[in-house]
Amino acid sequence: MNGQRPVLVGGEALYDFISTNPGAGLGGTRAFEKRAGGSPFNIAVGIGRLGAPTAFLGKIGTDQFGDSLVEFLHRENIATSAIVRQAETKTTLAFVAVDSQGRVDFRFYRDNAADTSLTTDEVANVRPDRYSFFHVGGTQLIAEPTRSAYASVYHRFADAGLPVSLDPTIRESVITDREGYRQFLLTLCARVDVLKVSDEELKFLSRTSDPAAATAALRLKPDALLIVTLGPDGAVLFRGGKQLVQVPGFRVKVVETTGCGDSFMAAVLTQLAGRDLQSLHQLTVAELSPIARFANAAAAIVATRYGAAEANPTRPEVEQFLLDKH
Repeated sequence: MNGQRPVLVGGEALYDFISTNPGAGLGGTRAFEKRAGGSPFNIAVGIGRLGAPTAFLGKIGTDQFGDSLVEFLHRENIATSAIVRQAETKTTLAFVAVDSQGRVDFRFYRDNAADTSLTTDEVANVRPDRYSFFHVGGTQLIAEPTRSAYASVYHRFADAGLPVSLDPTIRESVITDREGYRQFLLTLCARVDVLKVSDEELKFLSRTSDPAAATAALRLKPDALLIVTLGPDGAVLFRGGKQLVQVPGFRVKVVETTGCGDSFMAAVLTQLAGRDLQSLHQLTVAELSPIARFANAAAAIVATRYGAAEANPTRPEVEQFLLDKH
């Protein structure tokens, strides 16, 4: 991948405080482990660890938490020239726990947070010709001004004929205008080249749990790739409303699942990076199946670790995992 332009990943960077008491929920947890996170941040780190050049786009606080996030990216060799920093802004903190029913609960704490204040003017100088791909997602698509800021970059890439991907990472507990948010995401879906959603996110967006019917409801282009993740059951890939292939997941001893979907997306993008739109849209089942299997392996590895960005595997780790499972 030498000489390849980097994948640009846009969205929030924050700290996850992950419960160390499985099943206790947020209220019953006595201890949390601090981890660098935010879905797009996790994806950027995952792409870098898997061997593709990567850059991060987002607004990061100037507090100690923010400084450490930027240092984290530097250690991972991820380009930070597109990061915006504004004096006196702070870093969002997210608390994560699994309750007794196995449901994951998130609560975000934001005080003059940097990641929720990125403006369109602050990203006006982002040039698509410096990158090979743009991926966007996360909770920053929920509200203004960040919604419009990231959308402006997204449409700029699409206008330039470069591939764009979306992983909305829908957190219903922080959505105030469900229909407005859904309609905004549908405007992005109409231009997307790769859309990754969980089965629950698909139902939220399309109001149907049938992926074939959802393709029409999402207004996807005929050649767009829709990836529906199914947790430990793997993923199903669709194009043009038709199922291409279902690739089973891997059974592992689960420690914590935060960041599994992000690692999956990172692995997909790593293998798609550098392709032009024509080759991306013409990928065959024979080519897509190993891409999804590799992504399932990356996600499975993350499930065996305490999650978020630090749990992302390296390419040799994924390759060894696949050899062991062969």
